[in-house]
Amino acid sequence: MALWRFLRRGADPATEKRLRALVSQAPSVFFVLDRQGRVVMAEGRLLRVLGRRAPNEGGSVFELFLDVPWALDGVKLALGGRTVTVRGEVEGRSYEVRFAPVRGEDGEVEEVVGLASDATDLREAEERLRRQASRLAALAEASRVFAGGLDYTTTLETVARRLAELIGDSALIRMVSDDGLWLVPVAVYHPVPERAALRRKVLLGSPQRVGEGLTAQVLRTGQVLRIAELTPAVVHAQMKEAYWPYLEGASSLLIAPLVHRRQILGHITLLRDAGRPSYTAEDETLLEDLAHRAAQAIENARLYGQAQAAVAARDEFLSIASHELRTPLTALRLALENLRRVTGREVASGPSPQLERVLAASERAGQRLEKLVEALLDVSRIHMGRLELDVEALDLADVVDEAVAAIDDELRQSGSTVDVRGEPTQGHWDRLRLGQVLVNLLANAVKYGAGKPIEIRYGARDARAWVTIRDHGIGIDPADQRHIFERFERAVSSQNYGGLGLGLYIVKRILEAHGGAVRVESRPDEGAAFEVELPLRPAVPLRPPEQPWRP
Repeated sequence: MALWRFLRRGADPATEKRLRALVSQAPSVFFVLDRQGRVVMAEGRLLRVLGRRAPNEGGSVFELFLDVPWALDGVKLALGGRTVTVRGEVEGRSYEVRFAPVRGEDGEVEEVVGLASDATDLREAEERLRRQASRLAALAEASRVFAGGLDYTTTLETVARRLAELIGDSALIRMVSDDGLWLVPVAVYHPVPERAALRRKVLLGSPQRVGEGLTAQVLRTGQVLRIAELTPAVVHAQMKEAYWPYLEGASSLLIAPLVHRRQILGHITLLRDAGRPSYTAEDETLLEDLAHRAAQAIENARLYGQAQAAVAARDEFLSIASHELRTPLTALRLALENLRRVTGREVASGPSPQLERVLAASERAGQRLEKLVEALLDVSRIHMGRLELDVEALDLADVVDEAVAAIDDELRQSGSTVDVRGEPTQGHWDRLRLGQVLVNLLANAVKYGAGKPIEIRYGARDARAWVTIRDHGIGIDPADQRHIFERFERAVSSQNYGGLGLGLYIVKRILEAHGGAVRVESRPDEGAAFEVELPLRPAVPLRPPEQPWRP
């Protein structure tokens, strides 16, 4: 307005030329209308949008707003004496036109000055701020929800449900298995329970390896994968047929890795149902941030669960250990008391059969106590990394025979027989430790073999020795097989079967020290087969051969 009044007062032609040149480059349109709605001045780059051409001075206001009928309402109001702002769209962009009346000395409207500007960028900036605020609120709320509990299963279900609510419609969380080979579904959410049940059934019926499917790229790169349009052609080309029912009814997909301290724990898959908007780059960014928070919450819950399990295992261990150690000690004390009474009545001719039985019972109790204490010491050595191997050249048949002989008493008491068959196998191992492995596995077979025959087979293949010990007893449930090689773990009740739950843990660690491994195949009531495999020449120093003694 001030500019126009300056021009109306009569600027010199040079000044007017400069000012018009300046106004013509402005990113808006400055205009002046007289009281009849004729154009007095119109300058600015937006003229090509609003009027398509610069209107002639003195022309009608309709020329100025050729394709902007909504602006004419503002002209009428301004000519009536009101200051007004009107907004509308032209070719998909938003514009804002401001009108202000200029009154003469008589108070009547003399002219109308105005400014038309492109409000699209402002509107988009406001929309970005709104989305950013919404995103920050979602992250804050999600962090609060994720941190609301430490139960592992509950945390997984909460994360899946909340992610689906924020940017879903449905969510899947799969974690990498302990052996790093499989993706294990741990949470499946869909607001329709029947859909969730179907998807859970599909996932459980078709296990997926870590390197398979769409998730392989995500787990390899650690980057979010977005498929905006999940067409049947895309599904059939990139997913195995077993998973097609899982994706039925979905139109868009996001997969994000669960990364904690640079370790990929698993992934989150989000699906949009048909008829809903496709996932955008902003959804992708939001999920990436949420996945980081979810991974931290899941890992915290997992560690908390492990800590709770460790405390429970410790308490159970202390209870079992006190019972297991007290039992042989009590038996040994009673046996020695019997021995004292018997020897007081014995004559010098030698021990009686009764004395022999008492002595044998004392020896067995002492041996059992010694094994329990030695097992605890082995666990301590393994935990501190002090399990040393004394490797020498051995014949595997000799070690097997020694192990069978070592459990002869247990075999007789159980009624089990042992059938040993093998091929000549030479290797370099620690005799004591390898014998300990076989004794522990044989003792297990005797304990859980229900008095049925036990078979031992051994040999060599591909520069590795193998030994299989099979019983036909109570067997092991598949759900328990992954735990039985851990400390203090067992697949049966400690009330029905003795032991500290350390034998298989020690077996596994001794074999790993040799560069070997142990596996189990079993089903309930069908017995168990433990297979030991170890290299013929482990990567540990070989004990030098003993030198003959010379005086």
